[in-house]
Amino acid sequence: MTFRELINEVLIRLREDTISSDWTGAINDPSGTTTDYQKVIGSLVNDAKRSVESVHNWLALRETVNLTTAAGTTNYSLGSGQEFKVIDVINTATGNNLVQVSRHYLNSVKYPTEATGEPRYYGFNGTDASSNLKIDFSPQPSEAQVIAFDLLKYQDELSTASTVLKVPAKPVILGAYARAISERGEDGGTQSGLAAMESSTAISHAIMLDSGNTQYETDWFVN
Repeated sequence: MTFRELINEVLIRLREDTISSDWTGAINDPSGTTTDYQKVIGSLVNDAKRSVESVHNWLALRETVNLTTAAGTTNYSLGSGQEFKVIDVINTATGNNLVQVSRHYLNSVKYPTEATGEPRYYGFNGTDASSNLKIDFSPQPSEAQVIAFDLLKYQDELSTASTVLKVPAKPVILGAYARAISERGEDGGTQSGLAAMESSTAISHAIMLDSGNTQYETDWFVN
């Protein structure tokens, strides 16, 4: 479902005029065709989206970032912003999984002499010029190898009309609707409370369906 369709679903429930066609550029551009109230609903849709994204490791939000190491280089940028969760890290050349460790551990093995070889550990260390989180490997890489990071990455805020939502739409729509009723302050909390309860039910149902495809992630295997 697109951003415009999500906003319209909320506007319909509020008995407000819907957006008849896609706008050009970002929804909050001063030259845009959307009304101030439609922009408010757009912001509430994004609030609800983020709330839904944070409650479960959605399959639709998963992606793999491949970092190619270079001999003698310890610090690398993931290029994925800051709002993500690491699910798994593996050296594709050897099949070995890397373990996240603390800054204290990385410092303790770095000084006075840093070991080199296949990276077995990683830890976060600062950001690049674009505010992407950077990581340090240990031992320091001694050759070019591909390290695959499986991430759960939040979708950027919806802004353009045709951007498609990645997580399930129903809980986002109902969550934005509950926020819109509360923002209006019209019902003393009764209707917004009901909408919030329906949103919670929709989230639970969506998680149940999504979890059916990840049911083996909590199992342990011995090679």
